[in-house]
Amino acid sequence: MSRLFRKKNKKGIVLILAFLIIVPLVILAGSAAHRAINEFNLVKRNRFSIEALYLAEGGVDQIAYLFAYNTANNISDADNNIITTSGPESIPNLPSGFLPADFSLNYECVLEQAEFTDVDALGITTFVTIYKITVYAWRGTELSATVNQFFARKKTYTFQHAVFYVDDLEILPGPNMTLSGKIHSNSDIYIGANNTLTIDTDYLYTAGDIYNRRKNNGTRPSGDVAIEIKGSPGTYANMEIAGAYLDSDDSDWTTDSQTRWNGTVKSSVHGVTALAAPEVSSIQPGGYYAGEAGLKITKKIDGSWEIFSGATQINMSDLPADTIIESTFLDNRENINVTVTDIDISKLNSSGYFPSNGLLYATREDASSSQPNGIRLIEGGALTSNLTVVSNDPVYILGNYNNDVNKKSAAIISDAVNILSNSWDDTNNNFSDRNASVTEINAAFIAGNVPTPDGANPYSGGLENYPRLHENWQFGGTKELIIRGSFVELWESQIAKGSWSYGDPNYKAPIRNWDYDTDFNNSSNLPPFTPFAVEMERVAWWKN
Repeated sequence: MSRLFRKKNKKGIVLILAFLIIVPLVILAGSAAHRAINEFNLVKRNRFSIEALYLAEGGVDQIAYLFAYNTANNISDADNNIITTSGPESIPNLPSGFLPADFSLNYECVLEQAEFTDVDALGITTFVTIYKITVYAWRGTELSATVNQFFARKKTYTFQHAVFYVDDLEILPGPNMTLSGKIHSNSDIYIGANNTLTIDTDYLYTAGDIYNRRKNNGTRPSGDVAIEIKGSPGTYANMEIAGAYLDSDDSDWTTDSQTRWNGTVKSSVHGVTALAAPEVSSIQPGGYYAGEAGLKITKKIDGSWEIFSGATQINMSDLPADTIIESTFLDNRENINVTVTDIDISKLNSSGYFPSNGLLYATREDASSSQPNGIRLIEGGALTSNLTVVSNDPVYILGNYNNDVNKKSAAIISDAVNILSNSWDDTNNNFSDRNASVTEINAAFIAGNVPTPDGANPYSGGLENYPRLHENWQFGGTKELIIRGSFVELWESQIAKGSWSYGDPNYKAPIRNWDYDTDFNNSSNLPPFTPFAVEMERVAWWKN
């Protein structure tokens, strides 16, 4: 065999061997690449699937929120466009930027169980309706996740509590104070007394913490806070015993609070949750209450009056003389002369224009935080029928209100509530002449306050100054201010924003005898247009 042939033969063998080696490597590399691509796509699909699941859960929460919001603001199921009737629909009012690119959400919501009543061990009546919410998350045209949720919508009338606060609740009175009825705060509670504060209830709940000290500076008032022991009416235990204070700062608070008060006092660690509540927009001139009012009174910015009885506009001359007038007096807390619309309830009673649906709305276009003008109710000792008065401005009550032997169901919903005693005189601008007398009011309140900053002044004035006072209630002996009703705080005051201050020239405190009006335990006795606290409770959840 020639040398040339042997060389060519060797080259051919090498080429074959190289081919035999390279081909499996290429096949292996292709297989690895294919597997990597499959794994990448699988990871990508898993990521999209997880993202879709979270989006679907967010969609469920959005529908639940809309149910709570609409219910709390008196928007009926028939009008809220949440219940679907013809298959999946787009979720309304999603926050901007909520959905990533290529994703969409659809939902279905159906009624599972019609409304029924539930009365708990504390005597609070809740109206419960069960809904099924299903949310479908799509990426492009591919269904990526489906979430199903049963929700129980629980509606609780706000005025079933003596005190209901959305924000921090402070109760720190100077003179003795007795407070009865259920007390609930969605935030923290700060409680104390300079003398004796008697909590005459077996329901003192907070969705936050409870502290036996001041919020503004952390000091502990020297008086006693006596809280009723559950199951033993008339028997009380103090928050401070022999120099030892029991509150949420105590390491044994979770158990010791239940031992001391037997379940009267509960905080977030005991499972208390926040309750939903109406929004401030509902009391604005274009809001729900203004639109539903049986009588609507507006003082226009041009000085004219606009009065509607239902949908019919009436003139001032249609009312008895001086049913509606204007007055001006010095509000020392605001440190300014305020002009108010005086509404004479006794004349309104007989005018023929008392609101047939029990809702009176009044506003002034000249009211602002720099000029906090407002509405004043005078001669209101007797009401011809149940009445709720609503204003986006401060409301003043002059003298006894709804204290007639045939008292009615009454409420006031406003930017702030002020009480002027039976002895009030608009012309007395000096504190030495503003001497109060015993005054009695039967009404539920929903109003704002000027909150205490965290760990700083000024003090809000606390629940004891929720109804703002402007007189010397201690002249010739401390006078009594009697209130039967409910105290509800849902917002920060937008018009009457003056800071609380005690003593000359503002006010000196009365003996506060404040009780929950137990007539409200019967829902048929609630004031007209009483709002709800609303809770959406998850009952069952599953995904497809």
